[in-house]
Amino acid sequence: MAQIGSRVRNSSDKFLVFLVQYHGAINKEDDYIVEIGKARTARAGRDVSIITFGAQVLTALDAAEELEKEGLDIEVIDLRTLAPLDKESILASVKKTSRALILHEASLTGGIGGEISAIISQEAFEWLDAPVVRVASIDTPVPYSPPLEDYYLPQVNDVVEAARKLAAY
Repeated sequence: MAQIGSRVRNSSDKFLVFLVQYHGAINKEDDYIVEIGKARTARAGRDVSIITFGAQVLTALDAAEELEKEGLDIEVIDLRTLAPLDKESILASVKKTSRALILHEASLTGGIGGEISAIISQEAFEWLDAPVVRVASIDTPVPYSPPLEDYYLPQVNDVVEAARKLAAY
C-alpha cells in the first residue's frame, strides 16, 4: 500500500514539503500516514455534503461551523487524493445528505469538480434533492498579488452562501 507518510520520509519531494509548509497541515513530530485513495469524513453532518480536498478542507470546516449557528448540519468529506478517487465515500455522503457541494481551488471550468459532479449525477442521481453545486476559483490566470489571490480563491463566505442556497432548494 502506497503511503504519503513514507513518501515524505523517504524522498525530497518539494511539492509535498511545500504543502506541509504552506498549509501547516502536518505536525513535524507526528508520524502521519495517509492511505492513498481513501477519503475521510472531516465533519459528519446530515443536511449538505461538502466534498473537497487540500487547503479548502479548512475553508469548508470554517463554513460548516458558521452554518451550524443557523441550524444547518454540514458534512465535510476530505478526499485526500484525486487519483485514485474514493467514489464510495463521495456517493455514501451524497446518499446520506441528498445535497452535494463540490469545493476546490482550481478554476471552475475544467476543474476536478466537473468530474466529481458527473460521478454524482451518474451514480447517485436518484438520491439528489437538489442540483450539484460547484464552488471554485474564477476562470482567470492565478494572480501573484495576495489581495488578488484572496479574490481568486474560494472564501468561507462563498461556501456559506452556496450551502445556504443548496439547503433551501
